[in-house]
Amino acid sequence: MKYISNNLFDFDFHDAVLTLESFADNRLIVKADCLNIHKDAEQNPFETDMEITSARLSFEACTIQLYEPPRAWKQDENGRLYTDEPQIVFGGDEAKARFMEQIKQGVTVFDFGKKDEAVWYLDASSLPGFTVFFSSGNASIEWDDCKGPAWYVR
Repeated sequence: MKYISNNLFDFDFHDAVLTLESFADNRLIVKADCLNIHKDAEQNPFETDMEITSARLSFEACTIQLYEPPRAWKQDENGRLYTDEPQIVFGGDEAKARFMEQIKQGVTVFDFGKKDEAVWYLDASSLPGFTVFFSSGNASIEWDDCKGPAWYVR
């Protein structure tokens, strides 16, 4: 059975692996492995959060806005984290090129969500980590089945 959802908040992206399928005509399509669906999502017939076997995410009218490479963080004697590296932010074509380079190889998600009504963010924990901000019209996820309980409920 094929499932489709337009509610990306029904899913837990932490530790999911996203890999580029295509980016043409401002439509970003990525494959998602290790993506989890929440137990209270309408399309989840199980009583627990479940890991989806493989999913396909589509973002219509997608524009890559900003790309932030990682900075090295240090810990002071009080345990607080700090960095003395400057924050570098790329925009436009450079942001898109850097994001495409990373997602072609596959990236592990640390955090994913909405910055505001029109802008999504993706924090990748794969090396090198990065943060990307992008706008999108409609977004959807398609998948066929689940392979078992989510890693965090086992």
